[in-house]
Amino acid sequence: MKHRIYPAAALAALLLTACGGESSQAAMQYIKSVETYDTLSDMYQNPDSYLGKQYHIVGTLYPSTDANGEKFYSVYAEDSHGDDGIGLELDWSDFSGFADYDRITVEGTLEKTTGNVNGVHAEYLILRCTTVEKRTEKS
Repeated sequence: MKHRIYPAAALAALLLTACGGESSQAAMQYIKSVETYDTLSDMYQNPDSYLGKQYHIVGTLYPSTDANGEKFYSVYAEDSHGDDGIGLELDWSDFSGFADYDRITVEGTLEKTTGNVNGVHAEYLILRCTTVEKRTEKS
């Protein structure tokens, strides 16, 4: 039996092999709105599976105040089952164009950091944001 080489198939195989070098760490993970609560819960339960990866999350900009009276924000996902919800603290330099409880889209890398949490020095998760955008009803 004679073997034929199909140029298109050979080129496709070559391209697929060459493109396999992208790190899974760099690929953006899009979290669907219906999965946000469950995904954030799992991030807290199994942080090592999520650390260092980039995420795209849609949620509510939730304000909080630390023990020193400093305001900070989290992206907050409401539970579809009626529970309170869950949030992930955001590291972003300027929230001046936002109002508390705006609907937002954030992208960033999940990391661990340390700080004062309820009077105790602790390690916690934070999303180091590359973009934070206000959502409109149409988007």
